[in-house]
Amino acid sequence: MELIDILLVDDLPENLVALAGVLKQPDYNLVNATSGNEALRYLLDHCPALILMDVQMPGMDGLETAALIKHNPRTREIPIIFVTAIDLGEQNIRQGYDHGAVDYIHKPYDPHILRSKVAVFAQLTRQTRRLLKAEMKLRANERRHRERQIAYLELKHLKREQAEQQRYRDLLEGVTHAIVWSVSPESLTIDFVSRSAETILGYPLDQWLSEPDFLTLHSHADDRQRLLGLFAAARDSKKELNLEHRFLTPDGRTVWLNTGVRRAYRGAGPEQELRGLSVDVTRLKEAEIILKTNKNRSDFLAEASLLLAESLDYETTLARVARLAVPGLANSYAIDLVDESGKIRPLVSAQNETLNSDFSRALADTARNVLKTGKAQFYTNASDGANPAIVLPLIAREKILGIFTLSAGIAGRYDDNDLLMAKDLARRAAVAIDNANLYRQAQTAIRTRDEFLSIASHELKTPLTPLKLQTQLLQRTLNAGGLEKLNPERVVRMLDISNKQITRLTRLIDELLDISRINMGKLNLQLEDFNLVELLEDVVERFCGGPLAETKCQLTVQPGMPRLVHWDRFRIEQVVINLLTNAIKYGAGKPVEISLQQQDAAIVMTFRDEGIGIAIEDQKRIFERFERAASGSHYAGLGLGLYIVTQILRCHGGTIEVNSEPGKGALFTVKISIQLPIITETGNPAA
Repeated sequence: MELIDILLVDDLPENLVALAGVLKQPDYNLVNATSGNEALRYLLDHCPALILMDVQMPGMDGLETAALIKHNPRTREIPIIFVTAIDLGEQNIRQGYDHGAVDYIHKPYDPHILRSKVAVFAQLTRQTRRLLKAEMKLRANERRHRERQIAYLELKHLKREQAEQQRYRDLLEGVTHAIVWSVSPESLTIDFVSRSAETILGYPLDQWLSEPDFLTLHSHADDRQRLLGLFAAARDSKKELNLEHRFLTPDGRTVWLNTGVRRAYRGAGPEQELRGLSVDVTRLKEAEIILKTNKNRSDFLAEASLLLAESLDYETTLARVARLAVPGLANSYAIDLVDESGKIRPLVSAQNETLNSDFSRALADTARNVLKTGKAQFYTNASDGANPAIVLPLIAREKILGIFTLSAGIAGRYDDNDLLMAKDLARRAAVAIDNANLYRQAQTAIRTRDEFLSIASHELKTPLTPLKLQTQLLQRTLNAGGLEKLNPERVVRMLDISNKQITRLTRLIDELLDISRINMGKLNLQLEDFNLVELLEDVVERFCGGPLAETKCQLTVQPGMPRLVHWDRFRIEQVVINLLTNAIKYGAGKPVEISLQQQDAAIVMTFRDEGIGIAIEDQKRIFERFERAASGSHYAGLGLGLYIVTQILRCHGGTIEVNSEPGKGALFTVKISIQLPIITETGNPAA
């Protein structure tokens, strides 16, 4: 049982006994004080629910005691009831209230009234205590929840750091064409080197780490001072500095390295180091030498580059390059492109002589292998090991665009130097194709943008024009005759027309805002429990007095059993409104049907109309931005409704399909899992 403390203050013991007799309850703890000082001493350590205090006491009377109690921030909220046997007068009573009293009781008092008043304050104390306990429990739960969240985030951060560290180690291990290293800025002693160093230069790793001045000692004599100058400059610079230099291997070979050096801090401390990346560019240097000594090839690449740069029509320019290559560098030249589905499409080709069928089939097999691996290959004769053809991937921005084939015929021969030249030509051709594709995409995007702006300006202006006309008409009517001459029915019709145009304008703006949110990845879901049938009925009720009546469409709804779902109510309502609006717009004057049913663990909604229908070739396109199956001159809209529906369903892990034939209406089927999948940060359902 929870006890309620009540302080009784009176200088006469018999009065205290009388109060105790009246107020005696199992859940009351009655505390007696015979003076104001004694009451104040009790309040130093206690906080009772109520104080019953006599006004007339020797020494410190009740009013002075009450004033001191209310002056203390800890006790000022304790209610005080004055108990007095004399008539204090109205002024003294006001003075008592000013000193903090909540009530006066005159002796002799009615015990029932006294107990009732005390019971009220006791009940308030109990409720206050319960609220405090509930608040403390809520705060404790919130604190535990925050602690769990913090622990989860710390664990997630730790796992991410571990994954990044492992990824960094894997990257270093995977770098086979370059050496990652770090040295002390002053002594140039190596304190870290990647495993690729042993493969590229031949020295064991312990020699790198133990031998002083290893980098400069084994550099080519003509490059040592330049390398030392690079280190000295890197110590005083915040930028990365680069140098091409030679390095001698244990077997006497000369390896060309392109070394980049940057000053950095070790860990979180103040100590600095020089970090370097040395890339093996020996083959490139050899290729440069070969190209310099081979004027015909150099001239060919220069002329080919000029042709490729002349126009963004890559088919024409690549055909001219093909004619340039045959017969000077090859008996046949071909470029095949890869489309989005992975199919190979011949682009350009040139032949000096007809290739036999076996050789052509072998080249085709090699091309498929190159397309699969993304690496250049020689086609090699099984009989003599010669290389009569080179097949290379056309790669731009890490994407394989196609296959480039150079063939010298069965009798021809290609070596590594030819491969370097072919790679250079393939790289330039890939860049030309990619630039042309990017230009075409940009032109398409610009046309789409201009078309959309034209449609948007027209659609936004359409509701504004009648809205402006109605406003001007109302203003002229007011100016001509005043309020008393206005026809109420006419005003209602004008306001109704204006309201419809405002609603249409609002929806157009909302669609544009949704597109902006989708583009920025901010179409977030606010999940809640709601009845899907009630949502359908609410939307249908809103449409009955407006669009359905205007278009004379007969709407049939088959809601099925009530469905409680945990989705984003606002966005699902948007899906229903968009699909219903679409059905009414394209099926004006004809029946429209909505059905709702459950299939396994999913909810299926269908929207059927008997309107103009959709051609098969348009059924995929209508779900894209700014796309409409019908002409915009006959049907208003921005071409965004179905795209927004698709994105909302995608966030819910749902799908939408259309089944239609021209002239036979359309059936849109929406399917969403009752148990939503986990949504990733990008807004896509997790696998």
